[in-house]
Amino acid sequence: MTSLDTSTLGLADDVGRLSSVSLDPTDAAYELPGPARSGHLLIDRRLNGPRRFANGGFAAGAMARYIDADTVTVVLRRPIPLGRRLDVVGEGAGCRVLRRRTLVAEAHPGRLSGAPEPPAPDYGAALLARDAHPFADVRHALSDCVVCGPRRVDGMHVTPGPVPDRPDLLAAPWVVGARDSVGGAAPIEAIWGAIDCTSYPAAALGSRTLCLLGTITAAVERRPRIGEDLVVYSWTREQRGRRYETSAVLIDRSQSVVARADATWIAVRRRRLQRIGTR
Repeated sequence: MTSLDTSTLGLADDVGRLSSVSLDPTDAAYELPGPARSGHLLIDRRLNGPRRFANGGFAAGAMARYIDADTVTVVLRRPIPLGRRLDVVGEGAGCRVLRRRTLVAEAHPGRLSGAPEPPAPDYGAALLARDAHPFADVRHALSDCVVCGPRRVDGMHVTPGPVPDRPDLLAAPWVVGARDSVGGAAPIEAIWGAIDCTSYPAAALGSRTLCLLGTITAAVERRPRIGEDLVVYSWTREQRGRRYETSAVLIDRSQSVVARADATWIAVRRRRLQRIGTR
């Protein structure tokens, strides 16, 4: 596998270091035919979710590209460290990600739940939802996330909030920018990041409950181009104790599906999205 020279590719300056796989869609190594391959994973320090750790969606998307399947499941066993070279070990159709001998994550072909999808909000509703994000001016454990952090100058600004008159639904707009792109389109990792952050449980966001991503299964239909106006929205299928099962869909202006995902979130015991300072 080869690596892409990312010196002139905006977000690819960082995304290109996610793994030893090229992110250039014209490169033969961009597609990974056959069984899962082995290699390495390194998440740039800028691509954080919680402080000091990788955004779960970005990391999962990087792992998914080692799997030859339309739908991939990634299980995060531990927080993914930033700036650390991890080993990716292919095993049959799946792979394991190791830090030395410690299992950090696993990826394998997956299947979406097929749960009924609620009516999609339009772009205007997604803008209003973003404006209703309850912690826009508050610093907390997730406020500096590269994907959903509302004040990250170098972030994607996919900041979900409750849809007007539909509080059980979260939504966010996403306009693919040059910084978010590789070869003129959003890389797989960024797409996974957008659906990951928006799949956060609506009830947990409203109650300031801190949750961490445990498992995500996603299928990407296509890579949206620079300048596309997109909407990503999510809902909770089930809650059992501290465990939330959610689904998310990324659509374009015509409401055609760009990507779908199912996610499992775990509420952290006795932790809230508490204020740690005002911006």
